Amino acid sequence: MTSKAENIENWLKSRKSTFVNGLKEGSKIDDAIIGKLLENASWAPSHGLVQAWHFNVFAGDAVKRFFSVQQEIYKAITPADKFVDFKYDAYAQKHQRVSHIIAIVAKRDPYKRFPVQEDVVSVACAVENIYLSLQAYDIAGYLSTGGICYAQQMRDFLELEEEDVPIGFFILGEADESFQRPPRMRIPAAQKTKWIRE
Repeated sequence: MTSKAENIENWLKSRKSTFVNGLKEGSKIDDAIIGKLLENASWAPSHGLVQAWHFNVFAGDAVKRFFSVQQEIYKAITPADKFVDFKYDAYAQKHQRVSHIIAIVAKRDPYKRFPVQEDVVSVACAVENIYLSLQAYDIAGYLSTGGICYAQQMRDFLELEEEDVPIGFFILGEADESFQRPPRMRIPAAQKTKWIRE
């Protein structure tokens, strides 16, 4: 019989990111499942119950529109010597494998009771709750971040307020079982741990 400790260890170690090329073409997830993911996310720790997370969910035709906006922003913010045609063109195809996109934002506590880092850390925990929920609902995805996510053009598109912090875009779909991904590795915690006893 598997112990509770073994259960949680296995669950954590089986968490994974599945990128767009690992999602099934024509992926469709019921909106109710997305709602459950977000409910799970909302049980993240939150100092003072600020609950800074905010979600914009793109579904249906809005998924294609979202990737079109990403494509435009990539072209606008990328210097010519760093511009990659393949990457630019890929934005126009991603919607074919993606069911939903959750834009995740840390909305600043209007009362500023705690440092902004605490809002960000809390929302990062909410992201991990989403990651840990994927397997239970038999779906797949990953958190997309980077220059486009943090660009002013994306802030404008998402209608963010000045002190809101974009965390990333959770890209969701159904896993393509034929896609093979390399095993994930981690540096043992012992190599990154200093014990202090006095």
